[in-house]
Amino acid sequence: MSTPSGNGDQTRRDIQQTRAELGETVAALTAKTDVKTRARTKATTAVGGLRGRVTEAGQSAKTRATQLARTVSQKASQRVTSVRQKSQHTVGAIQGSAKASAQTAGKAESSVVTSARAMSTRIGSSVRTKPLPVLAVTGAAATLAVITYRRRRFR
Repeated sequence: MSTPSGNGDQTRRDIQQTRAELGETVAALTAKTDVKTRARTKATTAVGGLRGRVTEAGQSAKTRATQLARTVSQKASQRVTSVRQKSQHTVGAIQGSAKASAQTAGKAESSVVTSARAMSTRIGSSVRTKPLPVLAVTGAAATLAVITYRRRRFR
């Protein structure tokens, strides 16, 4: 019983195709059962995602710190200007008071000392009641120190 040659060739092709499909199926099953490789792939993906999040958070924190430093610096500068103007006004008032006292009473020294003490007390109480300028300058200096430290550290 011999088979026609066309039928035998067809059978061989079917066998080869079946073998190829079986090989692909075995490879797919092997990949699914390779727990070590699958775990490594998941870990690599997770690490990549975490690195991205950490980088983004670091950039966001740096931007926010820079903005806060600028704001504090601007407010401190405004307060310093205000205090400087008030002190200049106070010095002018003291000088005017001293001149007037010297001309009228001849007791310029005691009047200047008294006036200076009064102004000193007033300025001291003003700083105690409104410590914001001192705190703002201190905060700005601390923020700039932290930023400078971090920049030097990560270079």
